[in-house]
Amino acid sequence: MASRPNRKRKRPLAEGVVRPPKRPRRPGKGWEPAPRTVLRTALATALGAPVLIVGLMAIGTNPDYLPICAITAVLVLMSSLVATMLVRAKGWVLWPAVALGVLMLALPTTALRAQLIEHRGERTAVVVTAAHRETDRSGRVSWSCDIRREDGLPLPHASFSGGGCSSQRSVGQRTEVLADPAGWVPPVDTAADTSFNGAMIWAVPGLAVLWAALVLGAARRTLRGR
Repeated sequence: MASRPNRKRKRPLAEGVVRPPKRPRRPGKGWEPAPRTVLRTALATALGAPVLIVGLMAIGTNPDYLPICAITAVLVLMSSLVATMLVRAKGWVLWPAVALGVLMLALPTTALRAQLIEHRGERTAVVVTAAHRETDRSGRVSWSCDIRREDGLPLPHASFSGGGCSSQRSVGQRTEVLADPAGWVPPVDTAADTSFNGAMIWAVPGLAVLWAALVLGAARRTLRGR
């Protein structure tokens, strides 16, 4: 089998001739999105992301829909963070966006549940049918209890934690919970501070406005820097 021929060698320069120095390569600026792309991406991310995330987590106040809504909202947040990096690849804009996104994921569900229970929750007599012990990483023990209405009527999301649910001895005992007549949100302990959690609902629009201002401000700085 014939061997491959060697590459051609450069001819030596004549005596007294100096090879000219190579020109240094200019560092590439890299790919930059067009101004129209930056503007459209910023508008879609600033306005669309808060509406989708908050809307999904609001639907997640019903435990039946919470898993799928939470997963979808996380995917929306991740896509929005990628879009934010497209709008402004430099600077510190990403970390405030992450913080605001996490808060938009966490607050709406808790705040809306508290608001619904506070405005239409009814004291309902229930009987504890089972108690479940849970231990977190720090060793702290908490209890959750399965319940049924004392009058035998159906009770959606029939579980709660708090007063009246403290150990296996709670099984069979009668207690009261605040239950949503429509069955959308789960019951809570009658001693739960729903007013404090419900007040957090007013922070959600503020988070959305801050997110929009952050993304649009980042786009403005990107377009000015060109």
